[in-house]
Amino acid sequence: MKTLFRSLFFMMALGFFAASCSEAPKGEKVDAQEAKNVDAEKAAEAKTLAVDVASSKVEWVGSKVSGSHNGDMKLQSGELQVKDGQLVGGTFVLDMASINVLDLDEESGKAKLEGHLKNNDFFEVEKFPTATFTITSVSAAEGEEGVTHRIEGNLKMRDIEKSVTIPANVNITDGAVQATTPQFTIKRSVWGIDYSGMEDNLINDEMGLKVTLAAK
Repeated sequence: MKTLFRSLFFMMALGFFAASCSEAPKGEKVDAQEAKNVDAEKAAEAKTLAVDVASSKVEWVGSKVSGSHNGDMKLQSGELQVKDGQLVGGTFVLDMASINVLDLDEESGKAKLEGHLKNNDFFEVEKFPTATFTITSVSAAEGEEGVTHRIEGNLKMRDIEKSVTIPANVNITDGAVQATTPQFTIKRSVWGIDYSGMEDNLINDEMGLKVTLAAK
């Protein structure tokens, strides 16, 4: 019996050690809340600018016990609303089928990992081909180093919609908008992406994201 308890304790300790070794990607941790209402009236009063999908992207980082992987995704479409020289709203749509792994080549498993990220362990791209982010409010970041604004919006992935508030740098010049974020992290399990990986190579729930938007 003592041997059994020692074995169980060892297995639990090993699992805890593996989980603790899987360090989360760097960046501000962003909590998810219930989705917020969109002020359609405010958006209707603003000027709408088309997002340049060729100059916009979302970069991602995922980590596990044995290391990490990074890549990017393309935007399918998007628009930003500007009123009185300020960003007040907008939406962009991610093409989930465009998930791209940047730190691997074909010989080291690039296609295999991309296929895994697109299947039902992760983003289930065939069933949920897009993800959307809809801005609900924008506020100036008072006294915060490295960011100019806080953008609150509803992130919808795998048909689950949650509100998040992300740090951003917004620049509006000559009617064009450049908006970028430092890397921040969200918990993927909130959106039903709860695959934990192998017992000896656990995947961290936190995933890093970095957004670049250009619109004119």
